[in-house]
Amino acid sequence: MKRFSTLLLLASALVAGTARGADFKFIVHPDVTVSALSKDDAKNILLGNKGRWGNGTAIKLAVLAGGPAHEAVITEITARSPDQFDKYWKKQVFTGKGVMPESMPDEAAMIAYVAKTPGAFGYVSAAARTDGAKVVPVQ
Repeated sequence: MKRFSTLLLLASALVAGTARGADFKFIVHPDVTVSALSKDDAKNILLGNKGRWGNGTAIKLAVLAGGPAHEAVITEITARSPDQFDKYWKKQVFTGKGVMPESMPDEAAMIAYVAKTPGAFGYVSAAARTDGAKVVPVQ
């Protein structure tokens, strides 16, 4: 019985982990030529360590001001809490190593910004309509 409950707990953790990964999707400006990103690429973009697309276009990072999609992206991709992510960026700005990402108040603003800004990279919830922006899967 103990073995069964351990297996059940492990299975439910795996299902929960899979479901969380589907809570968001990354979007880019339609002219960005990438068709997929690795998790490391997404992390490096979010942390400002990758600043240009393959064709040399500057990456314009946009983040949501808060919410479930923001929390899921930050915790799953950067392995930080939203508060740690915010402090990380403030330190980057203070030390002259980076410029704060554009902060979007909601998903509609995020989609509009990404759709009109060359090189833009952002994220929204999995259920959001992304008219005008290109969805890029993370593999």
